Amino acid sequence: MDEDFFKIQLKIVDKYYPYICKRSEEGNVRKAATNLTEKYLRYSSYYSKANFEKNDLLTLIGFHFSLEVLENEKKEDLSPLFDKIEQLNKELEEFFHSLK
Repeated sequence: MDEDFFKIQLKIVDKYYPYICKRSEEGNVRKAATNLTEKYLRYSSYYSKANFEKNDLLTLIGFHFSLEVLENEKKEDLSPLFDKIEQLNKELEEFFHSLK
């Protein structure tokens, strides 16, 4: 195993899983596991009357995270527009300063 990588034990919901990651990514990896566990607990509480199994809840959570990725991709698609607006603002500022 490369020096930059190491094996950790992630607790997700109620089970431990071995995971290999870069040392620099360990914080995000552990945070992702915590986020998943927290979301699982919320979903299991919300859907308690539906008698969903663990796999059903994890499927819904996976769907939720997938939806978030798509929404974030949409936001990223707007960045060229914001860049153009910023450029136009600078050009307007320069124009008005040249009038003084």
